[in-house]
Amino acid sequence: MSAVLLASLLPLACTQAAALDAACPPSTVGVSDLGYSSYLDGAKVRGSNIDLLEEIQRRSGCQLIVRWYPRSRLYAQFFSQQLDMTGASLRTAERDRYGTWLPYTYTHFELVLLNKDAGKFRSLAEFVERSSARLNITRGILYAPETQRQLDRLQQLGRLEYVNDYSVVFRKILAGRAEGTFAPATIHLINQRQFGMIGKMSASTVAESPRTMVGLYVSKKVAPEVLQRYADALRSIVIDGTMQKFHERYLGAEITRNLYHDGTRDILAALPPAR
Repeated sequence: MSAVLLASLLPLACTQAAALDAACPPSTVGVSDLGYSSYLDGAKVRGSNIDLLEEIQRRSGCQLIVRWYPRSRLYAQFFSQQLDMTGASLRTAERDRYGTWLPYTYTHFELVLLNKDAGKFRSLAEFVERSSARLNITRGILYAPETQRQLDRLQQLGRLEYVNDYSVVFRKILAGRAEGTFAPATIHLINQRQFGMIGKMSASTVAESPRTMVGLYVSKKVAPEVLQRYADALRSIVIDGTMQKFHERYLGAEITRNLYHDGTRDILAALPPAR
């Protein structure tokens, strides 16, 4: 369960900005398997969150060291102060006790079903009541209270199972042991492509799971002036549209437009003021 070091330094030449600042101490960032946000491509970690971290390093001048963890271990490492930063994270009260949350994008969990089981479900409650399809989802993912209530109903009906990761989810769908899952596009699209399911599944949004912001958690042990560098870098990445370009690279233009349909005002308002 120990971490595997994949890159001691993100692969930046730093030729387009100031060189890394020796006065800014290196920070260790924990990432895990989150579809096109962060995924393993052989021995290399890739994804929109990795592109973001590279850009933060370039704009802040602060070295970032990326380590890969199983999702179940990532926050244990962060809470024990073994990490200076997490990758893509939803905000929770527990995590706020250990770090400062810096949002940079949106996510939207969707109900993803085999086409034969898909329907016009406007809510998870409708899906629970009008379908017999089974879902598999992964452990360690936090859901809105309204979402969790419906997932609990499914589990009580014997129609939901928690597994270790999304590759297991899609293997079980292929094996006929489940008909769908509940995941954002960053996760379900990469798995649909890897398992040959593109065109065989349909995704829909549901009322219990509104779009929400995603951010980085920076440990409270990180000096305030370094935290400010990260926040300022993130703000500039959001303002100039760089984050949207990262999403377009992996998710396509249409999904990205839907995520940012009303702009980035909420994200910018939630970031610390620029200095």
